[in-house]
Amino acid sequence: MKLSAMIKKVLTLAIISAMSIVALNAQLTIYCEDDPPFQIVNKDGSLSGLTVDVCKEIQKRVGNTDKIQVVPWARGLNEVNTKANTILFSMTRTAERNPLYKWVGPVNEISFALYSKSDSNIKINNLNDAKKLKAIGVYNQDVRDQYLTKQGFTNLERVTDNNINIKKVMTNRLDVYADSNDSYKSNAVAAGYKESDLKPVYVFMKSQLYIAMSKETPTETVNKWNKALEDMKKDGSFKKIYDKYFPGKPLPGPAIEKF
Repeated sequence: MKLSAMIKKVLTLAIISAMSIVALNAQLTIYCEDDPPFQIVNKDGSLSGLTVDVCKEIQKRVGNTDKIQVVPWARGLNEVNTKANTILFSMTRTAERNPLYKWVGPVNEISFALYSKSDSNIKINNLNDAKKLKAIGVYNQDVRDQYLTKQGFTNLERVTDNNINIKKVMTNRLDVYADSNDSYKSNAVAAGYKESDLKPVYVFMKSQLYIAMSKETPTETVNKWNKALEDMKKDGSFKKIYDKYFPGKPLPGPAIEKF
């Protein structure tokens, strides 16, 4: 090989290597929604919650200092769908979503149910029963909305704040609304009610929660974050965070990657 050709090859390899390093260390845009107890916006504007705390610890371990931004779910979803190096949490991993993102987790396991007033006589044995209700409240474009829409529901009323759904249920403007077993308690309090004012009447879905990364995020970055989370689970720091928000609840199992 001639010297000039060798130099050209070395320079090309150096450029490729430099580009890979830049891609790996690219700034991340990190979004979450206000959804206690996973993401909590405190009175002083600071953030806490299960997934927030987990994300912050991962950031420390991988050397990332990008700010976590709170946005409406629909906006965060649009951003992670269209822009590289974008993160959104907490996201439920489903068969439909699985190929659309790269995943860090799981950070929790949840079930979704339809909730009514605690003194309601509504009985739901299957999805067809639920389709006969006058109105069901859902959180716009989240997994509950997407799942029920795909199942053919035409009686969904969408809002950008699940607390509105609770207020509508409690004032008889909705029959039921969709929420998770881990969120409905804090949502009830935030809406001005008690946990005991609501009750689940039908569980329609179970899944795992993750930190989702846009498809264009470098695989090396995703692997680095997952490795940090694995280390947290091994050294007990994940359990410490988890027990803070869900004392006594079993830790999430292995990632479900095939649907």
